[in-house]
Amino acid sequence: MGLLSDPKSRERFSRIAAQYNSTLCFIAYVAGIVWFLALAYKPFNHKTYFSENALLPGLVEGKFRGENMASRLSEAMKDIKNVTRDGPMPVAWVVNQFRSLGLDTYTQEYIQTIPIPQSSSKAKEQGKDMFVTVNGTNVYAILRAPRTASTEAIVLCAPYKHYITNEHNHHAFGLMVALAAHFRKSSYWSKDIIFLLVDKDEVGMEAWLQEYHYAKTPLLKSSPLHGRSGSIQAAINLELNTDQVSHFNVKLEGLNGLLPNLDLVNLVVQLCNRERVQVLLHQQSDPFPTEGWPAFEQNLKTMSLMMLHQATGMPNGIHGMFLRYHIEALTLEGVVERGRSTVGFYRMGRVLEGVFRSLNNLLERFHQSFFFYLLPATDRYVSIGMYMPPFGLILLVAALKAIALWISIGSPDPDIWEGEENVEIEHIQAGKKEDGEDDNVDSKGGVMKIRTQNYSDGEVWSLLPPLAVCHTAGFVAALSPMVMSGMGEMFGTKPYQAIILGATGMFFASLFMPKTIKTRRLACTVNTLRLWKCAALILQAIILAATAAANFSLGMLLAVAMVPVCAMVRPGKWRFFQALLMLAVSPFGLLILYTALYQGLTMEYRGFFESGTQLCAIVYYNILSAVVHGYVLGTWQYTLVALAVFPNWLFFWCIVFKKRDVPVVENKEEKTKS
Repeated sequence: MGLLSDPKSRERFSRIAAQYNSTLCFIAYVAGIVWFLALAYKPFNHKTYFSENALLPGLVEGKFRGENMASRLSEAMKDIKNVTRDGPMPVAWVVNQFRSLGLDTYTQEYIQTIPIPQSSSKAKEQGKDMFVTVNGTNVYAILRAPRTASTEAIVLCAPYKHYITNEHNHHAFGLMVALAAHFRKSSYWSKDIIFLLVDKDEVGMEAWLQEYHYAKTPLLKSSPLHGRSGSIQAAINLELNTDQVSHFNVKLEGLNGLLPNLDLVNLVVQLCNRERVQVLLHQQSDPFPTEGWPAFEQNLKTMSLMMLHQATGMPNGIHGMFLRYHIEALTLEGVVERGRSTVGFYRMGRVLEGVFRSLNNLLERFHQSFFFYLLPATDRYVSIGMYMPPFGLILLVAALKAIALWISIGSPDPDIWEGEENVEIEHIQAGKKEDGEDDNVDSKGGVMKIRTQNYSDGEVWSLLPPLAVCHTAGFVAALSPMVMSGMGEMFGTKPYQAIILGATGMFFASLFMPKTIKTRRLACTVNTLRLWKCAALILQAIILAATAAANFSLGMLLAVAMVPVCAMVRPGKWRFFQALLMLAVSPFGLLILYTALYQGLTMEYRGFFESGTQLCAIVYYNILSAVVHGYVLGTWQYTLVALAVFPNWLFFWCIVFKKRDVPVVENKEEKTKS
């Protein structure tokens, strides 16, 4: 408070912030980056632990012996799949398998409307409306707990087809039914267990969850659930490529960057280790030895992959739909790798049995452990209290630069700018003007003269034109994909290609935005541009801070690239170089940059042409997924970028290319002689 109330302290702080601004910004940014990278090193993070003691992981002995039944059912479903390879899910056969165990079995039909126009000829042939529709049928069975009145439940689910490869998930279904038969024999269950086979991945999962929680959306229509249980405490999603796996790949990231409670992750990891089943994060094994430079590199790679996944806001499994309803969930993906020992249904079943036995012990919802964290390894974590301080140091760069600009408003600019407009600004007193002269603009001898009352101080009203133009462009960018998809058929373009053209076309069209910003009454002096950049930096810090609170990885990846460049750019010198930097940190440029980083971390380099083609395909898929998932699943990443990040970047782009008006005060004696 002394800094705010004491004039001497304020003056001292202002002098230091202005005099050493570049040095302070450099130190804050480098310290923030180094601090954050150091969190991947073992001495600077923490070992995972259980906060919920009621879980009691591994306390009981596993009794699962249903591996033969799992193999028989998976082969039977495989034979059905071969008959109807591209057909719908064999609902009747799946229902019979659950009912043969004595479980309460139900089905749910749904239809999802995607607001993307399909070709009119195809719509007329099918007798449907003009929008793309997806329909399917979910099958679920409920094992009622003999000791309670169905007040709580646990879910074991599996997609009918795999999320990425689109291959049938019959091995997971076989193991699911075998576990249901094994659980059916036990009487110690205090929670209902729901076995759910999902059709059409996230769409089917969202349809079931919406109907289970009585939530309705206009684009998703589904039949009511005739069988229900209690409040769902947790869910495990199972994906198996084969009946023999070398390790489990744990998928955590959910919708809009949500993460499950860390206790659930620790539970799965510990039980996998107990059954000698290797568990990986993002296909990355834990380093051994755990200290040293190689271990730091491996931890940093794992943590970076987690951040890149989380920043997209798209779930990497159908478990991500549970997290929106405050249900802790994750996906166990069975992966086989050549040259490594494998385990079969027996070990996998014992892992899942142990997980459900521990979840059965819960007395209340997961709440004690962390919901905001990063994982450099399966047994190490970085909590929100550890990664937020370095993020704050990076945002401090924008704050320090904004303070220095605010202090400098009203002082002359010592640097000579290039490319200045041929404009004279005549300073007049308020309410005084010569007879016959207009108060706005006149021209004389090819020189434009702007008569304004004040050119030495930045006018707050001068912020309105650039803010209005930039945010209007952002609003148009948010609507352009769907508008272009509707117009695509007029030009013979496929709807999905039209979406990409709408999203990217608006970005490139906005590069000419600085030419549209005109200020007639207010002169664009150096102080006006200082005020513009000060406001843009403050707005950027607010946007990034709010983004990091909801999705830290997205906020951090944006801040690392955008903050130093936006704090450094200014109109005048080196416009071409600054333009290249601004294009690199634009939303479109960062998407390409971080996609290339992800590609470099997970894929082998196959030559410039092949890798470049693959990069373009991934960028195309990411843009399309961000737009479509925003309408279908409710992700907000594309909307956030279009309505907040993109207009803020466009504001800086306008500052770089805005030419300064030269303030020239006419001499009264020369004016009288003329």
